[in-house]
Amino acid sequence: MVSRVDAGPDISSGADPSPGSRVHRTAKRSRRLRRRVLVVLAVAIVVAVAVVIVSVVATSTKTKPSRPRAAAGLSLAFNPKFSGKTLDTGTWNTCYAYFVPATGCANFGNPVRDAWYLPSGDRVSGGALHLVATAKPTRGQTKTGAPLTYPYTSGMVTTMKSFSFTYGYVQIVAKIPGGTGTWPALWLLPKSETWPPEIDIMENFGSTHTIRTTVFWSASGAYKFADKTARSSSDLTAGYHTYGLLWKPHSLTWYLDGKVVDRYTGSHVPQQPMYLLANLAIDGKAPSTSTFSISSVEVYR
Repeated sequence: MVSRVDAGPDISSGADPSPGSRVHRTAKRSRRLRRRVLVVLAVAIVVAVAVVIVSVVATSTKTKPSRPRAAAGLSLAFNPKFSGKTLDTGTWNTCYAYFVPATGCANFGNPVRDAWYLPSGDRVSGGALHLVATAKPTRGQTKTGAPLTYPYTSGMVTTMKSFSFTYGYVQIVAKIPGGTGTWPALWLLPKSETWPPEIDIMENFGSTHTIRTTVFWSASGAYKFADKTARSSSDLTAGYHTYGLLWKPHSLTWYLDGKVVDRYTGSHVPQQPMYLLANLAIDGKAPSTSTFSISSVEVYR
């Protein structure tokens, strides 16, 4: 009989060579198991979070109104996009109807004429239209055609030749420049080119927290108007804000960021097709390159 005391362990059977090795392998298996458990838990957490996000997005998409509340019962009729780097001149004119856009224009019905409007003042970038006023003396003209130098150039757009409407809801998302001398405006004029009427959706005179709303009409051969200065708790120059007008046969309701800020009812509500205008006028000395930006225009009727 051969003694096995010194023969060494029998490794042919797959047994651990020593108690220390068995402990080492057991520890490695335990660590692998823990890693697998942690991986499974991590994957489960990621999946759960993804499901919650999808659910929230789906819910918000379902509950988000398809149109502004003020436009309930109306259909979207006009919604141009400011894409690319050039203005769609098939939709937007860059001067008043009685001017040739390439040569520029001014509002001769207004005593304040510090800006000569040129197509170069209408710039498109970042999905928005930017009406830019620049302190650059520029040769323009008076109502009679006499030469006149204007201290600023600026930008304006109208839909006079492309789109007009009678009654409905118009909503414009815009950022005003603020600063003394700036005069951005969003307004409506009659397609007939006979003034008044006029509806000013919004005018701003450099203030950071107020706008003015106005309706003009004619009575006994003279023009009259009703206006209001509306105040916002938000700094209107700090970002984009929503300006709206609900136009009905016998009422006008103005909105700022979805809240009613003015209302007019009566027989002087305009009852004829009108078109949109947006411009950045200058009244006095204003910061050069002041910019009035518009990211969206929607009309429901």
